[in-house]
Amino acid sequence: MKKKLLSPFLASALLLSLAACGGGTDAAAEDETTASAAPIGSAVEVVAVGRGSMATENTLSGQVVADKSVAVVPLAQGTVSGLEVEVGDLVTEGQLLFTIDTSTVTAGYGALSSSYAATQEMTDQAIKNAEIAIENAQLALENAETNLYNTQQLFLIGAASQLELDSAQDAVAQATYGVEQAQNGLAQAQASQKSSLAQIQSSMSSMGAQARNGKVTAPCSGLVTAVSVVNGGFGGGSAAMMIAEDARTRISVSVSESLYGLLHVGDTASVTVPLISPEPYTAMIASMDIAANPQTALYEVKLYTPDELDYPIGSFADVTFYTDRREDVVNVPTEAILTDGGEQYVYILSDDRESVSRVAVSTGLTGTATTEITSGLSGGETLVVKGQSYLTDGAPVRVVAEG
Repeated sequence: MKKKLLSPFLASALLLSLAACGGGTDAAAEDETTASAAPIGSAVEVVAVGRGSMATENTLSGQVVADKSVAVVPLAQGTVSGLEVEVGDLVTEGQLLFTIDTSTVTAGYGALSSSYAATQEMTDQAIKNAEIAIENAQLALENAETNLYNTQQLFLIGAASQLELDSAQDAVAQATYGVEQAQNGLAQAQASQKSSLAQIQSSMSSMGAQARNGKVTAPCSGLVTAVSVVNGGFGGGSAAMMIAEDARTRISVSVSESLYGLLHVGDTASVTVPLISPEPYTAMIASMDIAANPQTALYEVKLYTPDELDYPIGSFADVTFYTDRREDVVNVPTEAILTDGGEQYVYILSDDRESVSRVAVSTGLTGTATTEITSGLSGGETLVVKGQSYLTDGAPVRVVAEG
């Protein structure tokens, strides 16, 4: 009996068929393994719901200003020289800041001094002459009175006429008037001297003061915050510099009437001056204006800057005031709260940590990153804070991070 041989074509087909069957089995097994290893549930991040203090946050823009700014106003006017101070320098009380050339003002001081001496000499002579005139007038009066007495005696014995007696009496009256005139002349000479010398003395004193005022010194110790004069330029009549006394700075914030009524001296606030640091510091309200600015209708609130750092005057600050403070309240990250129509809700992790529950909540105060929960949560629950937007009630989850 002859054996049948497979044709080359048929053998090839058979081999291909077997290979195909074997490959399908391996692929199916791989798919089944991959499916069994795939993670179950949505990836979420969670935190524990806590309790703590909450407050309404009101953030406003403020500015660093000098706590007490003193203007340096030169009393003399003229060309500025010797200016060695610039903005940012610390100065001490009495320190020479610059000099104003007063030579043009004081150039006539010598002439005035000579005029004073000449005037005094001239008026002294006038006074002396008046005194001599008084002596002469008094001597004339004495002679007239003696002549009158003699004439009266002669009249009594008939040796002098009535006309002679009347003439002697008139002579006494004229001599008396002469004394009064001489005395008035002395008084006028003395008054004239006093007036003339006082006028010249005033001018000399003014020039002396101008010379002294040419040396402009610091009225207080502090930080130079502004300089408006230059060497060789004109100075006088207006503020040449501004000095922050004791280099003390503060934050000035203008607030509305509605917020003003909620703030009190001693309350704390968070202050950030970006030019110095992105980190805030805690400041205390030092004082509050009792009257609103008539132009802005706003009230100034003052907070001091820390002593250990130099805050550039004019730099801006972000100031957060806290009002309506509440203690021991449930608060959660604001981003965890979702809204569906008029309902607010969150997702919390189940006890088995494999699924979530949707919980309706009511909210109260809202801070920068947290919100008060007034109902729905009591604290201690595990809250979904990332991935919650893709969840439904009872959905399976897997925790990938926990805060």
